[in-house]
Amino acid sequence: MKLELLDLVKYHEHQIASRSLSKKLDLKEQLMIYAFDQGESISQESSTQTKLLEVLEGKLEVDFADGTKETFQALELLTIPATKKHGLLALEPCKFIQLEL
Repeated sequence: MKLELLDLVKYHEHQIASRSLSKKLDLKEQLMIYAFDQGESISQESSTQTKLLEVLEGKLEVDFADGTKETFQALELLTIPATKKHGLLALEPCKFIQLEL
């Protein structure tokens, strides 16, 4: 199945938009696509599963509980180990996919 990832979720002013792709692709793993408007964030959280994030467009800052921050942009990939606390902030309008392994 061919999907145009950037067209699957739209930006909304001052909001975070998301869409699950797991059913559409018949996956057991949770696969989500997100669109964060600039300045939108998710406060620190952790997961029981490893997360794989790929930025599709824009810039995303990941803030880890140990105080370190990393910035990712289009076509960059990030792995977040299970149980590692992290927060997300869109430095500019940003779309990314997240796969929980």
